[in-house]
Amino acid sequence: MEQVKKSYRWLLVIIIIMMTLRISSYFTIFPSSIGVTRVLKVGTRFLLSGFCFFLIMNLRRRHKHFSFAYENHLSGIFYLLYALLGVASILWSTDVGFTVLQLLMLMESMFFVWAFYHLLILGESLTNGESAFPKILAISISIISVAFLVGLYVDPSTFYRDTHGGAVSRLGGFIINPNELGMLSVVGTSVIYVRMREKTSYFWHILFWILCVSVLLLTQSRSSLGAFLLVTAMFILMSESAWLKIGSVSVAVVVLPILIKTIVIKDGNVGEVMSMTGRLPFWSDLIAFGFPDRPLLGFGFMSISDSPFTNKFDSIHAYAASMTHNTFVQVLINLGLIGAFICIVQMVLTFRGIGKSKNPRLKLAAIAMLIPLLINSATEFGIFGEANFGIYFYHLVILMFIVSKKEIIA
Repeated sequence: MEQVKKSYRWLLVIIIIMMTLRISSYFTIFPSSIGVTRVLKVGTRFLLSGFCFFLIMNLRRRHKHFSFAYENHLSGIFYLLYALLGVASILWSTDVGFTVLQLLMLMESMFFVWAFYHLLILGESLTNGESAFPKILAISISIISVAFLVGLYVDPSTFYRDTHGGAVSRLGGFIINPNELGMLSVVGTSVIYVRMREKTSYFWHILFWILCVSVLLLTQSRSSLGAFLLVTAMFILMSESAWLKIGSVSVAVVVLPILIKTIVIKDGNVGEVMSMTGRLPFWSDLIAFGFPDRPLLGFGFMSISDSPFTNKFDSIHAYAASMTHNTFVQVLINLGLIGAFICIVQMVLTFRGIGKSKNPRLKLAAIAMLIPLLINSATEFGIFGEANFGIYFYHLVILMFIVSKKEIIA
């Protein structure tokens, strides 16, 4: 058995590389060329899916006695219902081309995560038998954090995005939405906290934490900062160290006013914060004027416009946009009340599966990940929005509590 463990340690290295490349496939690597960017994004994702499927099938043939266990089936079934309703919406979509494209990306993500998570479980069983997911995700996001921090100095015009008339610069540039990058960094800190509770490799944990928090602060993302503070507070409260709790409160008293002044109230504009950067009036117009036109089935998967000539909803009191900046409003407008009901039930079933899990380490990792994912979903693309790595992470959370190892005989 020990020989088997040694011979398959390379597999977890491959899984880390695949995780890093998968997340990177959502970045706009060449902002100046839309065509090249699309080819790279789609090509990378499909190549990773194919390679992952080939790898899992090859390993299954070599370990025929290994079997998987499945539970919490309803969570997966309701997600499939959501996807099938999206497919059916092609019949009434106001933007068929975009609907089909987004559906293809959703299905490819579902397929990749299915193969990837089965591969991850098999890899864990062939090495040390413990859940390696937090470690793999922490390393992958830290590698990406280093890339952005280096890029910031090598090519600041590409990696920085100026807002508020040039008064505010945000890391992410035109490679990735700064709020999405901020969310990614918080997911990274979340799994790092899970690893820290195991009280091993403190040097690497602290280094990875510094990298992720540096990226978070440079994105200037309000929603991600809020998610980070919530996740951090959760883990501090779970700690048995009274000194850590006292020290954290002392640091918060000093640091929070600075963060509020520099990140929350950018350029002294309180009104912008109160309107959530114009999102509140946009949501209000969507629900007041868009939703009543198609209340049951919506305008089609990822379509929020009632016109076949434009993919944007032209708000009366805000801006024009092709997405809602709120994943729950997005579902309501895309797939109507029926789609919203399916998604709500699916989430409840996923949360139920997490609550019933007998794996405390995996449960904690899922809860910590869901905090930034759900907060981001309230202000950006989100877990039911247009193709993004938030959806990819949510797919992983779903599979974490559906698929598990049953037995292995080497």
